[in-house]
Amino acid sequence: MPLAVRPEIVHSVACAADEAVAPISAAEFAACMQHLGRFEARPYLAVGVSGGRDSLALVLLAAEWVAARGGRIIAVTIDHGLRTESAAEAAQVSAWMARQGISHQTLAWQDSPGPQVEDKDAIGGGTEAAARSARYALLETFCRAQGILHLLVGHHRDDQLETQAMRRARASGVFGRAGMPAVRELPHARILRPLLDIPRARVTATVRARGQDWIEDPSNRDARFARARMRIAQPTFPSTGSGAGENTALLRVVAERETARVAAQAVALHPAGFATLNPAVFDAANRETGVRLIANLVTCIGGRIYAPRGPRLIRLVDKLMAGSLGGGATLGGCTVRSDRSGMVRVARELAAIEAPRHVNGAGDVVRTLHWDGRFQILFPAAQGAGVGSMADRETLLGAVGHFSALGVPAHPDSPRYGALPHAIRMALPAISRDDYFIVCAMPFSEEMRCDVAIARFAPKNPVAGAVFATG
Repeated sequence: MPLAVRPEIVHSVACAADEAVAPISAAEFAACMQHLGRFEARPYLAVGVSGGRDSLALVLLAAEWVAARGGRIIAVTIDHGLRTESAAEAAQVSAWMARQGISHQTLAWQDSPGPQVEDKDAIGGGTEAAARSARYALLETFCRAQGILHLLVGHHRDDQLETQAMRRARASGVFGRAGMPAVRELPHARILRPLLDIPRARVTATVRARGQDWIEDPSNRDARFARARMRIAQPTFPSTGSGAGENTALLRVVAERETARVAAQAVALHPAGFATLNPAVFDAANRETGVRLIANLVTCIGGRIYAPRGPRLIRLVDKLMAGSLGGGATLGGCTVRSDRSGMVRVARELAAIEAPRHVNGAGDVVRTLHWDGRFQILFPAAQGAGVGSMADRETLLGAVGHFSALGVPAHPDSPRYGALPHAIRMALPAISRDDYFIVCAMPFSEEMRCDVAIARFAPKNPVAGAVFATG
């Protein structure tokens, strides 16, 4: 049974409350954008537009801003498929964008579980989180394909205050309680939240002043969702100042800068997908910084999205700082061990890598795949014995160690990388076909090349990325 609460289109008509709240001006929005950092001479922006008032206000303001700078803009809507009306909602957004002269693209979530049943467990936090992750993944992939560097989303001050309140309720640490960053760096683009310091009332006044209707998402009032429950419990938030939230944001900035400073001195990343840590520099850091640095390192080398936390992380950091690592440890799909030179090596754990998977033929086009959350695998266009014949030959992509365990020998022409430790070689990506495997070449030198595929270490998260931005 689909959701009983249907979305509705709210018609933009003037109301008495509008007289007391000023809409966001073009000059004010330009100032918000300026705080987010530099843009190219003719910016190319993507804006996530759900059809709600927040994203519509954002795309209208952003369209004016980019036009004044001779740039381009495209609105992107995700058809999540969680409601039977989602396709119609996306079509409505497309019609609104056409009326405004704004390019629009709809992306469908192919793995959507479909319209949910009237069951709290079926539609609760798991589905909400999965939809959010899928939405950002689709948007990031779209930006990468289009060469777009800036992805704008419509979170505003009330969203930020709700996020901070929810994280306080979950007893999150300083990083969590700081809320959402105004700028979040992704491998191929950056997520920008230019409205993060502006209250919802002014966002609403902006779409009303422009006569723009919007879609009211029923999940905003559905108590099965955590954010909706927060809004029901506390329907209004202060319009200015976020108190403890601002303090935790500043604390996060300080902590991230210190973590980045120590990482720059203590950590070396290798294109074979591992890292070395100088224990002397690490030991000189404070314990809190040490915990964050190890969490970041494991997240990076393990190809994870979320950092590890909890007692195992704390125990590992304490051992490292006490110089008592012993035989090493495992955490987050990584091994942490001392090497012969006295450095600490953080490497991918073979047992945590997915089993080899089939790779489809690429034909006459260059094709890129992401493997194990760590490597970007580039398949060149068809040439000779390269990837062009993959369509009619069984081809697998996996770790060297998995193919070796299956008794598959290395091709005589495969790069050996004999200088690397055995465990590192076993975790490298390889292509297997015709009863051999070939290690995907990494850009160590011009002589080392592979006609089948080229691997580039490109983890999902850096060891120390952009410092938290408050807007």
